[in-house]
Amino acid sequence: MTLTELMQLVDARTYTPTLMRDKDIQFGFCSDLMSDALVIMNSVKDKTILDHTILITGLATQQSIRTAEMLDVDVVLLVRGKIPSEKVIILAIEANLMLISTEVTMFNASGLLYEKGIRGVKYNIQW
Repeated sequence: MTLTELMQLVDARTYTPTLMRDKDIQFGFCSDLMSDALVIMNSVKDKTILDHTILITGLATQQSIRTAEMLDVDVVLLVRGKIPSEKVIILAIEANLMLISTEVTMFNASGLLYEKGIRGVKYNIQW
């Protein structure tokens, strides 16, 4: 699924409009705790899947952008109507990261994406 199709599916608003509209998204991962995102995503066996992964979160802070950046995940979807501050948007632009948001809940956004073929990240539990 292209990022444009994903955005249409969840009726997303973009905060970094010139970036990656044709990016191929195949996987997703949800977390409001960025420490969980780092632990789980860093245990992914095949790092190439991160190139096609979207981070879905309700955390509209610089921490979510920094976490995505560290993981080499370049698309962040904010759920539950979260609106990022100007600082967060600027940081996303500087990081060359696509930042989008939706009114849809995390559960429903995940379900919609799963229904259209986006799969959860499979990881190797190492803790």
